[in-house]
Amino acid sequence: MLESDILYNAVENLKKSIKLPVYLLDSNQKSVDAILNIGSEGKYLVEVKREVHKSNLPNILAQLSNLRDLPLLVAKTISKSTKEILFRKNISYLDMAGNCFIQNEDGLYIQIDGRKNTLTNRRKHKAFNKNGIKLIYALLLNERLINQSYSDMAEAADISKSTVGSILGDLQERGFLLKINAKKRKLSNKVDLLSEWVKSYNEKLKPTLIRGRYRLLPNQLQNWKKLDLEQDIFWGGEPAADILTNYLSPGEWTIYSNVGKNLLLKNLGLVPDPKNGNVIVYSIFWNPISSLSLNIENSKIVNPLLVYADLLATNDSRNFETANKIYEQYLSTHFTK
Repeated sequence: MLESDILYNAVENLKKSIKLPVYLLDSNQKSVDAILNIGSEGKYLVEVKREVHKSNLPNILAQLSNLRDLPLLVAKTISKSTKEILFRKNISYLDMAGNCFIQNEDGLYIQIDGRKNTLTNRRKHKAFNKNGIKLIYALLLNERLINQSYSDMAEAADISKSTVGSILGDLQERGFLLKINAKKRKLSNKVDLLSEWVKSYNEKLKPTLIRGRYRLLPNQLQNWKKLDLEQDIFWGGEPAADILTNYLSPGEWTIYSNVGKNLLLKNLGLVPDPKNGNVIVYSIFWNPISSLSLNIENSKIVNPLLVYADLLATNDSRNFETANKIYEQYLSTHFTK
């Protein structure tokens, strides 16, 4: 669906819900998609997106911060958790169904919830099934793979060679992959690809990787950075974010490892606690021997890209702020160049 269609439908549904006159105007500013006037109380600079969720919200907030007048974020869909963040930040939004939070300092306040969007596209994309998520992760970390053989890509992503072609075809159809010539390809729209990957990883792949929930004893919690993580045991999520930024004190410890359960418990002193454990162990889904260009020197943590995704899976505002810091420090140059 085109952004112009999203904007038209969203505004029409808003008109049906309020008594104030609503006028949509074209904008002469390149940085603004349109101008929306609501009665005499509100003039908003409109930024239109197809979907808004926590995985692409950091980039969207950066765009909105550059607007001098009141911004209004319009999208086909806006996730519930993202709406909560926008509400806390007093950022006005409107989705295509007409759900909205629109306010200003002159007394305008409109909030509508619960409307269903009947026009959402429910087509399933092969690029964002479990194998596709693994391959995209490998490509985001090492874009040179895109011009290597299907066998090399499959090995790096730890997936079957037979699935590579359909995944690449779907990426090309969605505008995330450009075919330069018969032998050369390149990733495109990498910021959007990243946000789609983060969302799909947290919803589809990550839940299948859980190996168990455990807890660290009090003395271990105080000295968790000194725990001896052997080969193929990595911190993810909050502990990895603390190591990367020194900004976040973990409340939950994420570990990625394929090491046997008994050995893992013995080495780290973990205690099984399926209900209230503060340590969650996930299986490694990537090929540890593949070359990853975004790796950092610290061998005890997963790649910053995966740490970023882990943090955005939570509803914690501190985690969201830390994810922004990780993006700016470790990822932004790679995804915007």
